[in-house]
Amino acid sequence: MEPDSERGGYKVYGYRWVVLSVYALNNVLIQVMWTTFFSITTIAWQYYGFTDSVKGESAISMLSVIFMIGMVILSVPVMWIFERWGFKKAVGLGCIIMAISAIARGVFGTSYMGLIITTIGFSIAQPFILNSPGMVAGRWFPENERATANSVALLAGYAGMCVGLLLTPTFLGAMGIKGILMLYGWLSVGGAALFLIFVKERPATPPCAEEDVIRSDFKDGLKHALKQRNYVVSVIVFFCLLGVFNTFFTDIEQLMKTLGGNISSTKVGLLGVMILVVGIIGSLILSMISDKDKERRRLRYIIGANIIGCVGLLLYSVLNGFGGMLAASLIYGFFTIGSAPVLLQYAAESCYPTSEGTSEGLLIWAGNVAGALFVGGASLLKGNYMLMFWLFVVVTVIAVIIMFMGKEVRLGKVMK
Repeated sequence: MEPDSERGGYKVYGYRWVVLSVYALNNVLIQVMWTTFFSITTIAWQYYGFTDSVKGESAISMLSVIFMIGMVILSVPVMWIFERWGFKKAVGLGCIIMAISAIARGVFGTSYMGLIITTIGFSIAQPFILNSPGMVAGRWFPENERATANSVALLAGYAGMCVGLLLTPTFLGAMGIKGILMLYGWLSVGGAALFLIFVKERPATPPCAEEDVIRSDFKDGLKHALKQRNYVVSVIVFFCLLGVFNTFFTDIEQLMKTLGGNISSTKVGLLGVMILVVGIIGSLILSMISDKDKERRRLRYIIGANIIGCVGLLLYSVLNGFGGMLAASLIYGFFTIGSAPVLLQYAAESCYPTSEGTSEGLLIWAGNVAGALFVGGASLLKGNYMLMFWLFVVVTVIAVIIMFMGKEVRLGKVMK
C-alpha cells in the first residue's frame, strides 16, 4: 500500500477512499433496513394484518423505536468494543449481524413477530456500523479532510434513507413485500462481504503528526469528554436535532399529509428523498467549507446553518401544497441535515484526545435516546401531528440557542 501524496511530511494513502467507500456502503444498507416501511406505512400495517389505523401505525412505528432502543442500550458497550477490538473487527461484526438479520427478515418477515425479531437483530448491528465514521476519518485522513470524510459517511446514511423511501414503493407492485425484504437481504450480504475483504484497520503510517494520532482509552476518554463544556453543548444539540430528525422521518407520511394538505404517499416519499438529497449536498458543501477554513473554525458554520434550517422548518407551517412543502424541505434539509458532519467533527475536536469512536458514539447515543423518547411520546398525542410539528420547532429553537454557549476549538484547545 503506497502513499499517493505527502502533506506536511506525512504520508496520505489513496486507499483511504476504498476504506471510506466500503464503510459508507454498509451505512447505506443499515439505513435501508431502518426505512423499509417509512413510505408504505399504510400498506405495511394492512399487510401484517392490522385493521385499525392507529394500532397499525403504532405497530410500524415500533420498528423504528426498536432501532433506536438498540442504539440507546448498546452504544456505550460498543464504544468500549471499538477501543478493544479496533475498527475493522467491530464494524465487521456489525455488518455480519446486519446481513444475517436481513436474510432472516426475507425468510421469516411475512409475520409481524418475525419482523420484530429480525428488527432486533438490526438494532444490534446498527451501533457497530453507524457510530464509527470518526474512526475512519481519524485513522485514514489528514486533519484538513476529516469533516469531509465524516460527511461522506453521514451522507451515505442519508442516501440509504433515500433508497428505502424510493425503492420500496417502486418495487412493491412487482415484488411484493416479501420479495423486497429478500432483495435487501442479499444486498446486505454483499455489503458485509466487501467490508470483510477490502477494509483495513489503518494505513502503514499515520496521515498526521504522531501526537495527533494518540487517543485516550475508553474510560479516561469518556471522563475527559464529559468534562469539556463544548463537547457537552454538542451532545445536547445532537440530542435535540437527531431526536427531531428520527421522529420526523418515522412519521413523515402523516406529518406531510397534515401540514401540506393531504399530499399523496408518492409525493410524501419524494419530499423525504429531497430532504435527504439536499442534506447530502449540504453535508459535502458545508464540510468542505469548514475544512478549507484556515483556522478550522467549525462552530460559526454550525450556528449559521441551523438558524437558516430552523427558518426552513417554520416554513412548513405557512406554506401549503406539494410546492410549499418542497421549498421548506430544501431549506431544512440543506442547512440542518447538512450541518451534522461539521457538528460531529466539532464534537470530536472539543474532547481530544478522546477517541472518535467514543465521542461520536456518545453523540449518536444521545440522539437515539431523544428519538426513542420523541417517537414514544408522539404516540401519546393520538394522531395530533400538528402539535407534534410545533414541538419539533420548539426543540429545534432550543438547540440553536444552546449552540451559542459553545466556543471555537481546535483539537481540545479553545480558540480565541
